[in-house]
Amino acid sequence: MDQSLPQATRIAVPAQRAWTVFGTPSSWNGLGDTGTRVTLIERHGDQARYRFDRDGESCECSFVRDGHSATLTTDGTESSATLRFAVADESEKCSLSWEPTGTLPEPIAALWRQAPSFAAEVERWSEQLDEVRDSGDPVDAAARLAPMLRERAGHSARAFTLDAGAVAGLRAAGLFRIGVPHELGGLGAHAHTIVAAIEELSRADAAAGWCTLIGNQSAYAAWLPEPSLRELVGPDGGFVLAGSTAISGKAERIGEETYRISGRWRFNSGCLHADWLMGGVTVPGPDGVPGPMLAFVPWRAGRILGTWNVAGLAGTGSHDLVLDEVEVPAARLAPLFSGPSSFTDPLHRLSPYNIQAVLMAGLPLGIARRALDELTVMTAAGHTGLSLADTAVDRARLDIELAAGRSLVMSTVDDHWSVLDGGGRLGEAAGSRLALVLRRTVDSAKRIVERAVELAGPAALEESGAALQRCLRDVYGAGQHLAVSDDVYERNAHRFTGAQA
Repeated sequence: MDQSLPQATRIAVPAQRAWTVFGTPSSWNGLGDTGTRVTLIERHGDQARYRFDRDGESCECSFVRDGHSATLTTDGTESSATLRFAVADESEKCSLSWEPTGTLPEPIAALWRQAPSFAAEVERWSEQLDEVRDSGDPVDAAARLAPMLRERAGHSARAFTLDAGAVAGLRAAGLFRIGVPHELGGLGAHAHTIVAAIEELSRADAAAGWCTLIGNQSAYAAWLPEPSLRELVGPDGGFVLAGSTAISGKAERIGEETYRISGRWRFNSGCLHADWLMGGVTVPGPDGVPGPMLAFVPWRAGRILGTWNVAGLAGTGSHDLVLDEVEVPAARLAPLFSGPSSFTDPLHRLSPYNIQAVLMAGLPLGIARRALDELTVMTAAGHTGLSLADTAVDRARLDIELAAGRSLVMSTVDDHWSVLDGGGRLGEAAGSRLALVLRRTVDSAKRIVERAVELAGPAALEESGAALQRCLRDVYGAGQHLAVSDDVYERNAHRFTGAQA
């Protein structure tokens, strides 16, 4: 790449859509020969820092966005180099222009030398996005989106956050709306549909399934006063939430209706593409005794630290969130799951932890199904050294175990829904049943994936087994969540059986 002359290329994609990719450096992992790895160091509003790695060489740089233009500035050298680029609208098309100043480090220069080829890649993604639509049927939408998610799963894992192209697909398909009530423009989907949609997404890419279920924890915002919740939700019912319910922050009253929030929260999946962020805080009560609440802030108010460098569910972007004396109106503080929500639809008449269980249940089902898919494909292609006939008994057993687990999940959520939809309330045993079924589903998925890896043999370690490897890492990553921790049985067994502790 010429280190001094400005260059440009035309792209047959609207500017706003092209900027989805170019305005998010972590999505550059899918551009060019994919030899340059881009990961986040830190982001605050429109300013961020990234690390670029290629062939053993690395560099860090700042990144500042301004509309549809941005400046990348390197550091750590005697004289900084910059790369300025912009996307300009040209009717139904756009142009990408870029101008380097100084000598760019090789990890950046090698990537941008390939910039003339970016057009074809972005145009192809745009065509895939055109195939995705919000049909009002989340399962159908997830199936239409699945090919794109499978293709971009590796890019997300390399970036340690969900690829921006995949996020755009999830938004276009309306899949971040399944947890939002009808009254606010959401889908108000049946629990059976929610499980099946997350299952389909997770079969394509567990990170995409995870980020979708986490993004739909917008359901938690139903504990806000309704006027405040309407401020958070977009005109189309779209509302992507990320954050943590852990009480890792403090709220200080600074006025009659305002608090100052500070804290640091771990494991904020999807935080880099969320519209709003949340964190559990202690709030001083009228008697001076602090109590737990959830604080909701716009994404620009939070500082994201690039701490998510993991093997399992790598593409979920579960980085740390920092709030430093952020002012929050009292109306954006919600009780931490005490009392009823603001809405009476069946989903929001569940406890928040059972809402989480409904959202999570499809994930292990999808991962296990993908593992069986991969085993079949690898065996048919001759990679495993076994024939389809050799593995028929094992595959049948695993298939039936998965089908039985899926039936248990679906019968449980269907039973719950029929009670709630009829105006009833769940008893303690029913609420505990869902938590226990979720744990059982994750345990079963682990067994299925492990056996699939065993049957694949050494091929599971080769390039042909990359997706199967990811299934193993992802199912164990999911198993680390508190909702399926080892004490789930202890916390729920007595209520489920009716026995006294």
